[in-house]
Amino acid sequence: MPLPRPLCTRLPIEVESVLEQHFYEQGWAPSEGLRAIILEWLALDRYPKIEFRETSAGRRSALREGPEVWEIAASAGPSRAMSAAVGQCFAGVRSDALEEALSYARAHRAEIDPLVARAERLAAL
Repeated sequence: MPLPRPLCTRLPIEVESVLEQHFYEQGWAPSEGLRAIILEWLALDRYPKIEFRETSAGRRSALREGPEVWEIAASAGPSRAMSAAVGQCFAGVRSDALEEALSYARAHRAEIDPLVARAERLAAL
């Protein structure tokens, strides 16, 4: 896979200082941090029912005021498709929000699938 091309921008010094502090707290290099922030912002724009939360296991996608995306994806199985079983597992969550979470899970398998696999391994113990 070819390397992404560099993108150059200018930021006010105050913004740069805040970003540097945030990157330091997250343990990110500047490029890694900017990439993470931009990708998260793009996801929030495309999936408005999704938010990102800090957990003890790291930053994770979740429905706003709802379960984490990987939990919904796990209930849907490998297809990550909406079903009656998914609706029953999350009876208090609107079906359009569940659909959006599953769409996010399909589009972000590299993030979601390892979390589902880990939960399945732990459940098998």
